[in-house]
Amino acid sequence: MAGVKVVTDSGADIPKNVREELDIAVVPLTIHFGEEEFKDGVDLDTTEFYRRLHAGGLPRTTQPSPADFEAVYRRLQDEADAIVSVHLSSELSGTMQSAVLASTMDGVAVPVHVVDTRSASLGIGLLAIEAARMARAGAAAADIVQRLEELVARQRVLFVVDTLEFLQRNGRIGRAQAFVGGLLNIKPLLTIDDGVVAPLERARGRAKARARLVELVAEGAAGQRVRVAVMHADAADEAESLASELRARLDVEELLVGQLGPTIGTHAGPGTIGVVFHSV
Repeated sequence: MAGVKVVTDSGADIPKNVREELDIAVVPLTIHFGEEEFKDGVDLDTTEFYRRLHAGGLPRTTQPSPADFEAVYRRLQDEADAIVSVHLSSELSGTMQSAVLASTMDGVAVPVHVVDTRSASLGIGLLAIEAARMARAGAAAADIVQRLEELVARQRVLFVVDTLEFLQRNGRIGRAQAFVGGLLNIKPLLTIDDGVVAPLERARGRAKARARLVELVAEGAAGQRVRVAVMHADAADEAESLASELRARLDVEELLVGQLGPTIGTHAGPGTIGVVFHSV
């Protein structure tokens, strides 16, 4: 029986076991280290990516082409009556545009609903997971899209970067440019506001930044049952500790921990930790 298939991009950072369990197709962005090119998650994994990053590599990313999306849509259409394609903020990447163009190509024979999450990393991932679970339960594409649009409006992303260098160098710094040139050992707390990186606060030192991150999440989730994702860039122990703290502080229905892959890690830089949450 045909149903809805879900597609996302490698910026979603969904753990492999979850992607496979929910049958979520991923279209990879391309990571460039100098003249070398790699498909995120295909021929470049997180271990090798962070090894290169710590060794001084200067990566950049390019979006998938419309043809990349068309190939995935055509592969899925034989077993689908519709596709929901859930992607990186259109303010941060041209990935959405490629997906929209592909959805109109002659070779795509089923309706494709492209959703702009206005987010990144597990901000995309939580929405793609919700879409896949609804699809598995037999929901229609229109109902899935309506649900995702509701979640986009209330989902929050908060994160701390070790340095603004990577966001600035790759042109993704948005309104957080206001924090550039701050005092030594000041750690910026950032958010994604209507699809762009925006400043929240500054904290002196990583410990205070993390403590403030927890407080902001607790304030934002007060009185609500929430789904939460903790994300990190090569900081697994800290992410697990943060996850434990949030479980103790929040009314959590589900909590997912995931690593920033090459697509988002290129722009956030090593040491980044963050939290995505929305009410159930």
